[in-house]
Amino acid sequence: MTSLNDRYDAGRDMRGQMSGGDSTHYALPGVDQLAPDLKRIIDEALFGTIWRRPGLDLKQRCIATISALMTQGELNLLRRHIVRALNVGLTPNQVVEIFIQSTFYIGVPAVESALRLTKDIYEELGIDYEPAVEYDVNRHPDELLALGQEIHHRHMGNTLTTYDDETPEGQLERIVDEYNWGAIYSRSLLDDKERAIISLAALTSMGVYDAQMRRRIRGAIGVGLTSEEVMEIFIHLSMYGGYMNTRTSMRIARSVFNELEIE
Repeated sequence: MTSLNDRYDAGRDMRGQMSGGDSTHYALPGVDQLAPDLKRIIDEALFGTIWRRPGLDLKQRCIATISALMTQGELNLLRRHIVRALNVGLTPNQVVEIFIQSTFYIGVPAVESALRLTKDIYEELGIDYEPAVEYDVNRHPDELLALGQEIHHRHMGNTLTTYDDETPEGQLERIVDEYNWGAIYSRSLLDDKERAIISLAALTSMGVYDAQMRRRIRGAIGVGLTSEEVMEIFIHLSMYGGYMNTRTSMRIARSVFNELEIE
């Protein structure tokens, strides 16, 4: 692009592409009236530059954005991005699946709020929604645990969990393997790469920088995301989860890539 005006025009085009012609997606109440310069910067830097980068497609960017906004409890912006996700090709069930996937990361209350909002949106848009019911209630708990361990290993590598049922930590780890990995990660509506994007977006937005982030980055590479795609997720989140969170996640990722000998 040759000028800031080019970026601004590109940002307006991106907003239009995702809004499906809804002019309210161009308005930022409060920002428009109090900080018009910021509105211009958002259009140029976020929608005219970051959203147009080639490293992720629009569906993947919508998935990362929804995960970040839900993590932060930003329901007003979440409303717009749910609509945008539908406009760029995510199905209503896939949008709901993002929230299901996030349950063990951000908690049931936040997920319930997001689902109530989504229900209202679907009703407003006249979407005939049929929930995807995949959970097998007849499966034995040991089968659910074994499935969870298998998927956990696929996403996180050599992480052999030993359960000490006499301790609260051991009891919690068993619940997580059964229900997060066995019941949720096994669902069919999102692929492994999309689930990794959701997790990375949530951890970055929460500012989680311990070994869990390192493991999640390694796992994302293991399920097929490239190092460029991982870095692009963090760049995309810079104006949603904050620049400092993004920079920290990128430094951790660079260290993980060096350990894995990835250029």
